Amino acid sequence: MSGGDGTRRVRAGRRTVEVHRPDKVLFPGGGDAKEYTKGDLVDYHRAVAPFMLPHLRGRPLMLERHPDGVDGPRFMQKNTPDHYPEWITRVELSKEGGTVCHTVCDDTATLLYLADQASITLHRWLSRADSADHPDRLVFDLDPSGDDFEAVREAARLLGSSWTSWSCPRR
Repeated sequence: MSGGDGTRRVRAGRRTVEVHRPDKVLFPGGGDAKEYTKGDLVDYHRAVAPFMLPHLRGRPLMLERHPDGVDGPRFMQKNTPDHYPEWITRVELSKEGGTVCHTVCDDTATLLYLADQASITLHRWLSRADSADHPDRLVFDLDPSGDDFEAVREAARLLGSSWTSWSCPRR
């Protein structure tokens, strides 16, 4: 659905999410690369939601937002703004000197709303909101040093082969 005001309305479960300026370019093309708009990001998130949501549900987020696309300024957002719809899950967690009210993406409508906010990267916590001090995920960030990507491949192979012998206690 589209509105005459440059807003596209997208159905997600019981909710309708408004996508403002769906033609706004977030990923400019160039050379052989295709450009992608905010509407494209919304469509992509809608398509991958069944696969993405199990990794996001119940986890606080820090959002990397690019309001003018990836070539423009970006900022990291931890606090959920007051103007976010009331149906979006929030969790207030302690931080040094206070608290932060994080967004939690529990459904497709929230995922689409975050895409409308030009949230390009959703940095999810490695723990769930209800057990913030007890992570249940582990990430190995393998970055090459210079052009030596073969060392990264070897590290990944070693991690992959040894991971099956590791044991993590279940709660």
